[in-house]
Amino acid sequence: MKVFISTELEANHPLVTASNSLGFQLIQHSLLSFSAVDGVPNQPYDLVFFSSPRAYAFGQQFILPETKVACVSEGTARHIQHPIHWCGNSPSKPTQTALEFKQWVGERRVLFPVSSRSLGSISSAFPPAQIECLTVYRTNLNPRVIESCTVYIFTSPSNAEAFLLQNTIPGGAKVIAKGTSTQEFLQQHGIESTYFTDESIHWEEALAPWVNP
Repeated sequence: MKVFISTELEANHPLVTASNSLGFQLIQHSLLSFSAVDGVPNQPYDLVFFSSPRAYAFGQQFILPETKVACVSEGTARHIQHPIHWCGNSPSKPTQTALEFKQWVGERRVLFPVSSRSLGSISSAFPPAQIECLTVYRTNLNPRVIESCTVYIFTSPSNAEAFLLQNTIPGGAKVIAKGTSTQEFLQQHGIESTYFTDESIHWEEALAPWVNP
């Protein structure tokens, strides 16, 4: 069995461990590249919100000594090397995360360092006058032909979009989407999938039925 995932994983990632224990071939390719975008905030801010590890990598320079730091999930928090003052606990439910974060923020101003392809899932909950969305990096699609697989795992809407530029999902294949935004993108293109979060999925249990049908 062949399993494709649209990112490159560390050797100790649970999905890599599952591929070794279950004996399937794991094909890892990110279909994206990233480049920094120069810019500075136009307004003062009290908090910085990071929606991904990459947003932090490109936007951490905007954390000032007095700035509070917030992020979308524990998965993102593990990549942040600053004190964190608020962390979301519902990564699969961006609407709920946005409402909980908005309640915690109150009247304070928030800076969102974002990608050029940001969906604005969290920032859209706020009045425009209370926030600033600053593009700090550009997400570029790098499509490539992927050999036919039994299972396809897409880690973002952009990766799924890049995949579909040069590939199709074969009949009978299982599709797994990271987060509801990716699942919704696939659904818009007629592809049904199940969604997961890093915190919720157990890869051996999820894939074992496909290895031993």
